[in-house]
Amino acid sequence: MSAQVTRYHPVLIALHWVLALAILLAIGFGGFVLDDMANDSVAKPGLLRLHVAIGVLILVFTVVRLMVRVRTPRPAPVATGKPLMDKVAVGIHHSLYTLTVLAALAGLALASSADLFGVLFRHAGSLPKDFDDFAAHAVHGVLAYTLLGVVFLHVAGALQHQFILKDGIMSRMSLRGKK
Repeated sequence: MSAQVTRYHPVLIALHWVLALAILLAIGFGGFVLDDMANDSVAKPGLLRLHVAIGVLILVFTVVRLMVRVRTPRPAPVATGKPLMDKVAVGIHHSLYTLTVLAALAGLALASSADLFGVLFRHAGSLPKDFDDFAAHAVHGVLAYTLLGVVFLHVAGALQHQFILKDGIMSRMSLRGKK
């Protein structure tokens, strides 16, 4: 009989924290810097190139994380004693994956429809006058901000577990914790 797994696989943990940082960076950077910057700004192509690269990495790392998650043992779900809260937690985790993938795909759809790969990486053509002319821009924004809201719910739930329920849930996602 094998021992009960108490922590996630180290690759899952590392990807969790890298993705958390990358997602917050991409949303903050995209929503608060790039959206307010004129497309004819000399700084925009370089910053947009960085945003696109981070978005592609987010998609790749999310897919890798899902593959590792399916193939590695994981700890049993933490029960709060409140079945509805436990179901909401599962829904939030599924929403994080779904929204991350959809926001990245919407970003790729925007990049494709605005020929950003040609403009940014092959220096062919120029940025469109306004990204608001592309439906994928609105979809990408709505998905990104919805993802940000779900991230806040996820963090709030983790903090509730750690500091109110005091069940040590953060040790499952710590690179320093005991196995």
